[in-house]
Amino acid sequence: MTYVYVQNKNGIPLMPTTRCGAVRRWLRDKKATVVNLCPFTIRMTDIHTNHTQETTVGLDTGAVNVGCSAVLGKKVLYTSETKLRTDIHKKMQRRAMYRRSRRTRNTRYRQPRFDNRTRAKGWLPPSLQSKKDSTVKIVQKLSKILPITKVKVEIAKFDTQKLQNPSIQDVEYQKGKTEGYDNLRAYVFERDGYTCKICKKKDGIMQTHHIIQRKDGGSDRPDNLVCVHKTCHEQLHKGVIQHTFKKPKSYKIESQVTVLKDFIVSELRKSFDVEVTFGHITKRNRQRLNLPKSHCFDAVAICNPKKVERIDYHYQNICRSHGRYKLTQGIRSQQYLPTKRVFGYDVGDKVLCRKNAKVIGYIKGKMSTGYFMIGDIFNKTIIKCCSYKYLELIEYGKTIQSQFIHHQP
Repeated sequence: MTYVYVQNKNGIPLMPTTRCGAVRRWLRDKKATVVNLCPFTIRMTDIHTNHTQETTVGLDTGAVNVGCSAVLGKKVLYTSETKLRTDIHKKMQRRAMYRRSRRTRNTRYRQPRFDNRTRAKGWLPPSLQSKKDSTVKIVQKLSKILPITKVKVEIAKFDTQKLQNPSIQDVEYQKGKTEGYDNLRAYVFERDGYTCKICKKKDGIMQTHHIIQRKDGGSDRPDNLVCVHKTCHEQLHKGVIQHTFKKPKSYKIESQVTVLKDFIVSELRKSFDVEVTFGHITKRNRQRLNLPKSHCFDAVAICNPKKVERIDYHYQNICRSHGRYKLTQGIRSQQYLPTKRVFGYDVGDKVLCRKNAKVIGYIKGKMSTGYFMIGDIFNKTIIKCCSYKYLELIEYGKTIQSQFIHHQP
């Protein structure tokens, strides 16, 4: 059952409706105007009423995907799954590289600055700050189309040491793997038996090799280091020899979820009545409601309704950046990329392409000559090159793009 979300004349959200025929008549008779296309929202031009019902929002937090739903009794008024940004770290590294190269070209000298080295209370790394802001923004955007009474948030706290060693207890938390060794290299050599993991020989000068390189986000944890010969190490990095190591298990997602939980709850409590729940309760509710395992269905189970009607749709949201930082391309940066709108279109805009058949997609690339690359909401290319003559603007680009997904029966 698909809902049309309604606002009164002052923009205050009312209860949604399923009367699509009535909505068409209201729009035809100028009694309502369209506010948003996805999810489809209208604003009445002559209604001031504020009569609403108690609506509960369930929020399934995460480091990559976030589930959100709104439930009234057994009716699911809204359900969505949002994919958060995971490219912040690489973009920060790229910006640092640009700034570093710019400083080397700058001949002017200035005194060093140290006033901006302190971190404010509640500071988060940019990657986590983006995830927190996007998660809170999901609920704030939902409060503009539905009257929210309560927000139930599922939080989780992971013990990474317990995940690595389930039998750990007491003072063992204070003793790491390298206890009793002079340094980390000594532990890695002793663990691997002073044997090269590439050629399987013991003689020669030994070095430690990062399985996941530091430039790719690898750490200095013992699980990410292996013992290799000096010659094998050099040949491996030069590409003379090829070898595949078993990648260590990463607990990056678990750590991010543990850090984010308190910040998200405290930020939501500034505007909403928040209740906290946990994963095992959500699992029991989902099994009782006979719902499949999914982020959007988990959000429905978080609301804990006695029973729910059949859910045959959800909204897929993708978080995007405001714009691009890269202004040129080419070996010597000889080609300048267009930064402003080209023939009225920009990256992220939702458009209708009439080149061969009617295709709705998002602009993912543009050229100053008026040709664009069209992709879907998941950034997969649909049309590689399309002229502006065949495009029709549907919606300007947003930081959170939405698409209606219908579930197959």
